[in-house]
Amino acid sequence: MATFLFRTLWFTFICVAVFSIISLSRRTWERFQTSPMVISMDRNKLVWNTSFPSLTVCPHKRIDELKVEEYILSHPDIFEHDEDKEGFKDFIEKLARLTYENIDQLVLNHSYGIRSDQFLDLLYELKWHFEPEISSGAAVKMYIYETQTEFGTCHSVNSLVARYNSYDYWKNNLWHPLHHGARVTVHPLDGEIYAQIINLSTAYDVFFHSSGDIPSITKQRYTFPETDYTTVELIALEIYTAEDGKAFSTKQRKCRFHYEAEGMLTSPIYSFGLCLAECRMFLALKICHCVPHFYRNRLRNGRVLPVCDLQGLACVATLKSEMISLKSIRHKITCNCLANCDDSNFFVQSYRSRVWFLGANLQWGIIDYPKMQLRRDVLFSFADVLVYIGGLVGFFLGCSALSFTEVIYYFTIRFIRRLYA
Repeated sequence: MATFLFRTLWFTFICVAVFSIISLSRRTWERFQTSPMVISMDRNKLVWNTSFPSLTVCPHKRIDELKVEEYILSHPDIFEHDEDKEGFKDFIEKLARLTYENIDQLVLNHSYGIRSDQFLDLLYELKWHFEPEISSGAAVKMYIYETQTEFGTCHSVNSLVARYNSYDYWKNNLWHPLHHGARVTVHPLDGEIYAQIINLSTAYDVFFHSSGDIPSITKQRYTFPETDYTTVELIALEIYTAEDGKAFSTKQRKCRFHYEAEGMLTSPIYSFGLCLAECRMFLALKICHCVPHFYRNRLRNGRVLPVCDLQGLACVATLKSEMISLKSIRHKITCNCLANCDDSNFFVQSYRSRVWFLGANLQWGIIDYPKMQLRRDVLFSFADVLVYIGGLVGFFLGCSALSFTEVIYYFTIRFIRRLYA
């Protein structure tokens, strides 16, 4: 009787120990899968370089009046009356500056014989020649690229993403990564570093953003007239991911690197802004069965999406607030967009303008270098998981990995040897 109670007690202890090991090990594994990394602050500002602010300039003047006149003269069958000519001029101007904020201002009763899949081609054919010049005090040369955005045709400076949204890249059906050269960075010992765009020749909107992203419709923009020389001073806050963080999955990191673009259908690289733009595009496709012309409608898998005609744009106009905020009580919106693992955030500290007889110029830079940088570090690695689970086994059962090896040896190799002996 005593032996039975003794064995029962030992069996109960072992069951409780095994249950505790399994329960705590599952919690440890769940922690490793969901939050193995932590964001910490680095205050040693003389150690790191700071990314130079990128920007996107969207000129207010998009259409060349002379090209429009030539187009009207070459299509006399469409523009028989002066009302048609003036209506077309107004239509093409609004189409060139179309965005979700002003989509309800577009006249939706006459397309002047233009098919929806020709909208972007025609805008590119009639575009105004906008080629500003850029100079900077940085050691690395900066480039300005034409790019298609949710605000129409704009120009980006110091961008690693803009060329993937260029008209030529889309029309040639390209999907390969492009070489952009070295990242433009500055250091506190460099002093005040400015870049400058001259010969803008028109009023414009400007968006400041990371070099690895695109302008967002939800972020603040700044509008400057064509007569001013404007100087903008910014402050920066950067976050980067430690090298050993690349070994973790996107679910564990809760962020993506540029090369992790498996789920992107309109771009060969990933960025948070590109993901949100693609989400808006598919929301329009889901509800209105078409996509606005400022998106890439040919997907990576070869599928070609229908471009919205005037009726489709009228449908998109009813979704104006949902498209901008990506929140809705009428429709289910799931974007699953993760932040960029290496990202820069820029905030305008101050700006000043003065009338300039040579036309619109824009100067921007960092004068107050960041005293803090955020960093994603590995807090709980796979080795820590093994150590923690091994500690649980040692605490509850009093054994180690060597003990399990001995058990396996006893019931396999030793058993077979004794059986044949």
